[in-house]
Amino acid sequence: MRLLFCLSLMFLFTGCAAGVVPQWLTPPDQQIFVQGMEEFDAAGGEPEAFAALQEDYPDSPWTAKAQTIQTLMETIQKQQKAIRRLKNSQAASNQQNQKLLQQIESLENDLETLEAERTKLRQLLIELEQRDR
Repeated sequence: MRLLFCLSLMFLFTGCAAGVVPQWLTPPDQQIFVQGMEEFDAAGGEPEAFAALQEDYPDSPWTAKAQTIQTLMETIQKQQKAIRRLKNSQAASNQQNQKLLQQIESLENDLETLEAERTKLRQLLIELEQRDR
């Protein structure tokens, strides 16, 4: 009897020292949570196991953790959508800026041309006034 007790204690301590808990000792709600995390790692989407966890174990602390993870995933998805919108907006703004810069350059060229013509006209006006005298 003592030998059986000692062996069972040794088995228990060896299991604890190894850090791996046998699946039959893991609560089912924790198993579902772990399954959901594995689904999340594999697919990257919303794990179906989290929905099952919420249905079967609504008061479990693992359900609260799953809900927190789902909330974080939703927040990340919203932020990714916002980033895509901002990048698209930035691209459109960059295109508009390029067009405006081209227009500015064109207007500056026109201004230089007009300035040169004005100088010529002023010179012609001065020459005409000198002829009339």
